[in-house]
Amino acid sequence: MKRLILIIAALALCTAALAQTQQEGTPAEPAYDVFESLSQYVTVHQSPEVSAAMAAHIERNERRAASGLADQTYSIRIFFDSGQSARSESEAAAARFRNLHPGVPVSRTYTNPFFKVTVGNYASKADATAALKGIQQEFPTAFIVRN
Repeated sequence: MKRLILIIAALALCTAALAQTQQEGTPAEPAYDVFESLSQYVTVHQSPEVSAAMAAHIERNERRAASGLADQTYSIRIFFDSGQSARSESEAAAARFRNLHPGVPVSRTYTNPFFKVTVGNYASKADATAALKGIQQEFPTAFIVRN
């Protein structure tokens, strides 16, 4: 029990030190090296494949952040029209979606001459694609848009 409390306290101290370092503007150590500071208390046995996969994941995220892709999110457009009754149809589509999917954000916009209804806010295209499959049952013309 004492060992568990010591490990939790050490992790909390490492997290606080990492946050302080990032706030001061000095480069922080990568998050995957946190176990090095605990090496006298904890032994981590990790296969080289896991280490390589984690390093590749971190490198991909750094490249995405450097290219500006890290802030991109995806939504699903369930309505897009410019007809005479587009305003009332967009209101009806938004209300219908709210009833079918409570808690999912819904946004209605007008960009001359189109009324648009966009739903959800997904961090990855894979998440948006999974949600799109269910939404297309009620809104067959729905498609994914990048924010």
